Amino acid sequence: MSLRPEVLLAIALCVVVTVIPRILPLALARRMRLPPLVEAWLTYVPVAVIAALLVDQVLLVGDDPGITWSWPHVSAGVTVVAIAAASRSITLTVVGGVVVFSLAQALV
Repeated sequence: MSLRPEVLLAIALCVVVTVIPRILPLALARRMRLPPLVEAWLTYVPVAVIAALLVDQVLLVGDDPGITWSWPHVSAGVTVVAIAAASRSITLTVVGGVVVFSLAQALV
């Protein structure tokens, strides 16, 4: 299978369109001082991310819009909340949740 030039161009443009909106704000924000209210507001972003992941992945499992109390999902969710509260580290929280979910799913 060979890649046509227009496919490579489309992939390159998709990379540019994806990377610029992520890199540009970070580069600009490094050079400016944000107001204290904005800095305080930004501290809630990790909590909002974890909450969104929990609701989507723990309570709404599968195609059923109802709450599903699946043991691997709930155990990982409880672990994620505990790690997030103790460490305030997104990396530790995600890694801990993945490890506990994997172990719980292997035991089921």
